[in-house]
Amino acid sequence: MRRAWRILALVALVGVGAAAIGPVRRAALRGLGHMLVASDDVRPADLLVMDVESGRAGILTVGDLRRSQPTATVGVLMRKATSIDAELARRGIVLPDLTLSMLAQLGIPPEAIVKMAVGDDGTTETAAALSEWGRQNPGKRALVVVGPSHGRRYRRVLRRVWPAGNPAPIVVTTGYGLFRADDWWTSRTTAREGLVELEKLLLDYVQHPWN
Repeated sequence: MRRAWRILALVALVGVGAAAIGPVRRAALRGLGHMLVASDDVRPADLLVMDVESGRAGILTVGDLRRSQPTATVGVLMRKATSIDAELARRGIVLPDLTLSMLAQLGIPPEAIVKMAVGDDGTTETAAALSEWGRQNPGKRALVVVGPSHGRRYRRVLRRVWPAGNPAPIVVTTGYGLFRADDWWTSRTTAREGLVELEKLLLDYVQHPWN
């Protein structure tokens, strides 16, 4: 009889452990998601700009922010012209700029937009372009919109290169992105995005443990 109770107790423990795997796993994944989706509070800024990788979601967010901060300049990060662009221009081929078109349709006038050239659209390159704006505009504040999974890492990179003495840049995540901290692992697209960002964030912490 005593042996039977031991077996029942063991089965119960195994059952409880198996049932707990799901909730524990989900809690851990949610924690990792929220670690990625780090966002500052929105505050008034002189420059509103979206990271290239935030795409249309970033454009929508900048449009929302511009309505509440109508005097702010809107920055558009644009890749520097390449030899392919030069050849297209030589042949008279003009490609539409979807970013500028969307901003115009969101009610942002052309005179409120400043184009900022970047060599590439990676984090390091865009952060460098924004820090150069900071050096040329001392005392002014920038607000940068990034994709949800990109929040913490982008803020770390940007603050490392930001000019000393300038107001710290504000980094906010767009609410229109597909990545959600509470269920990012349920979609193949966002799961891949989350895993890549976690790997990059870990590497950033290893390379820059103090910031």
